Amino acid sequence: MDIGRLLGKNSYADARIERSVRSSVRISDGEVKSSHGYNQGIGVRVLQNGSWGFASCDLSANQDAEKAIAGMLEKAAKLARLAKGRIRLALPKPEKRKVGKVPPITEPEGQVHDLLEAAKDFAGKKVASSTISCTDTNLVKEFYSSEGAGIVQKTGYTYVSCMCVARDGEKIQRGMERDWSRSGFKKIDLGIAGLAKEKALRLLDADPPPKGRFNVVLDPEVTGVFSHEALGHACEADSVIDRESILSDKMGKRIGNPLVTIADDPTAENFGHYAYDDEGVKAKRTVLVEKGVLKGYINSMETAHALRMTPNGHARAQNYSAVPVVRMSNTYFQSGDASLEDVFDVRSGVYVKGVRGGSVDIFSGGFMFKAEEAYGIKNGEKGKIMRDVTISGSILHTLLDVECVGKDFGTSPGMCGKFGQDAPVSDGGPHIRVRNVAIG
Repeated sequence: MDIGRLLGKNSYADARIERSVRSSVRISDGEVKSSHGYNQGIGVRVLQNGSWGFASCDLSANQDAEKAIAGMLEKAAKLARLAKGRIRLALPKPEKRKVGKVPPITEPEGQVHDLLEAAKDFAGKKVASSTISCTDTNLVKEFYSSEGAGIVQKTGYTYVSCMCVARDGEKIQRGMERDWSRSGFKKIDLGIAGLAKEKALRLLDADPPPKGRFNVVLDPEVTGVFSHEALGHACEADSVIDRESILSDKMGKRIGNPLVTIADDPTAENFGHYAYDDEGVKAKRTVLVEKGVLKGYINSMETAHALRMTPNGHARAQNYSAVPVVRMSNTYFQSGDASLEDVFDVRSGVYVKGVRGGSVDIFSGGFMFKAEEAYGIKNGEKGKIMRDVTISGSILHTLLDVECVGKDFGTSPGMCGKFGQDAPVSDGGPHIRVRNVAIG
């Protein structure tokens, strides 16, 4: 498909054609809701006079895609000409590739049967409510540009989450578990429903945490969430350019202990995987922090030009009807050399596992996360369970206070939201120990 011929020679333009099949099932306290559908559409961008114009539309099954693109190009060009801007692009060499494969998708009826069976694991006299939900998506994405790019990507994912709420008198606690697959619903471990219930019941017997500053051990999920939320978002180049990030003037400077290396890697075969981003740029592993020194930002073609960098394939759109924005993919704190015994080798501390929620201000650097569960540490041994534990601090202080990094590694899937768009991501890392963390 010749976008250059449709547009002319004096502008940059790209077009994304997407075709998706999506199945969704949600079972809440035995009530089943399901849906299944097919969708296709196009999104077109035009850069003229330093300004973007964007237009999108649904495509019917028998509609001519090239004709629809021509109409969207005209509309987008008119929108671009309404204003004069300063946008410039760092354009990579255009590629023509076909990559990936579409995994099998399970019809809702099959999902409902298996999910109802899994939901039986929620049963228990202290269980107040439970929910298990599954999203199964297959996607074929085509990308074309006036520079001559032509990329077809086939992909898909299954994402299952379980939540169990347990109650004992006035005490209410919940447990959550997730699983994912890039190979279809049948690869999902539905035993996570029972794990969610066990977590909720454990927390009913937990004590509130002490308050103060402690040596804290983070499990791989908390390490990953910190890497994504506190460090990763601060390394998104649009925030850096807008001076909204605490890291805007820190490139090449030490911001953490030499034990700290964090990277974002779309090429990793995990939940946030892709081969090319939604600007047709080949995905690249990008080191954000290396041995405590800030080394990189994740960017789009636009932000790469503004920062005089090379595009690294991190512009993503939720679907064809949305514009690509700078996004993370798989964000990992790299493993170290310490054994778990070494990581837990403190006289007194707190071990936090899983994340229930929190907030980050990348401008000030402040963060607060609420752990799913936590345990006291005495003389290197895990002690009694604690509930409703929050950890808080400053991004830069916390990175400097990392004092031990395990050689283990684990990841967790999730959906990251930005500008009203969701995208599949994963984050992870090893167990790490951080000194002087505020617990409340």
